[in-house]
Amino acid sequence: MGIKLLFVDMEGTVFSKQQVEFGPGELNHEHYSLWLRLMRELGSLALIDNEKTVIKWDSGEYRSYLDWIDDCLEIFKKYGLTKSMFDNAIDSIPYNPGVEETFKNLHQQGIKTAIISGGFVDQARRAQQHLKITHSYASADLFWTPDGTLEHWNILPSDFQGKVEFMHLLMKEYQFSREECAFIGDGKNDVFIAQEVGKSFAYQAHPELCAVATHSVEEFMEISQWIS
Repeated sequence: MGIKLLFVDMEGTVFSKQQVEFGPGELNHEHYSLWLRLMRELGSLALIDNEKTVIKWDSGEYRSYLDWIDDCLEIFKKYGLTKSMFDNAIDSIPYNPGVEETFKNLHQQGIKTAIISGGFVDQARRAQQHLKITHSYASADLFWTPDGTLEHWNILPSDFQGKVEFMHLLMKEYQFSREECAFIGDGKNDVFIAQEVGKSFAYQAHPELCAVATHSVEEFMEISQWIS
């Protein structure tokens, strides 16, 4: 039974990891994401406030993932994130090597694809349009005032355990079994979804994901030999 649907993480998987440079006395963090890059651009105080939310999440103080992300977006608003800053950051992030060729190959075979990410809707939309990805779920959709300041947002719980719920929805709609589905990701937040598919790929990944994935790969294009 072949793979009919590939679920993909976005940051660090489709797009390259964002390397954040920290100045003297600034807090460092193991995650390199667009979220953290934007916090860094907003200044040290934004980074400190963001780190407090991470500590709260890791200690289980948040009632839900939505509450955590809402606090993060409030930090963006508090410290003056602008649409120009946001768009420039998204446009500057390259795909990982082999991503474009792999998606083209998968789609030529008739395999459907779906982004499920805790990242930004605008970033997912960029990848979906360019790579012709079939479906996309991302966490944060930002709304801007006419002068480009952050006004409001919509949040979807599409990370950690929430990734599994969005995956199951598509599987049910297509009537695909878990053996007909695969996933590729890089973070420990992908552990939950990796355990719910027939094949899972840990791409240059966190050790906790490598421990549960069926395959560990260093090059994105390696997944073609296991899915084709």
